[in-house]
Amino acid sequence: MNRFLTYLTVLAFVGLFAACNNSNPEPVNQTKDKVLVSNPWRLKSVTDINGKAIPSNQLNFETQAIYLFDIQFFDNNVTKALDRTTRQVVNGGTWYLKDDSQVLDIEVSQFKGAFGVVELSRAKMTLKNRVPVSGVQQDAHLVFEPVIQ
Repeated sequence: MNRFLTYLTVLAFVGLFAACNNSNPEPVNQTKDKVLVSNPWRLKSVTDINGKAIPSNQLNFETQAIYLFDIQFFDNNVTKALDRTTRQVVNGGTWYLKDDSQVLDIEVSQFKGAFGVVELSRAKMTLKNRVPVSGVQQDAHLVFEPVIQ
């Protein structure tokens, strides 16, 4: 009988431990706006629509400047550009997800537009827009990664 109780106790602890272990910390049904506001975002690369990286020296000044900032989106539809080094706010404005979360509309001085949402996950955000490349407007993807603080 003691052996049975010992096995039962060990089995209960194993079951309790297994039930408390969460191997998938990412929420399954997190909405795009919640993903967007969960972390600041940092521009990792600008690519053509086929995924080929566009060298930064072929981009205009405004597009190159995005590399200098982390972009933070807030629940109240406010967005702020933070200097990567000092973490000071250098610009701000508003954002809205539109068209069933397929368009991210950003209005910040010197950075305005409706960007197509190609991908928005906890690991990556890809926005589509037209950018000048060597002086010629072309479709491009702005690929951002979350900044984990």
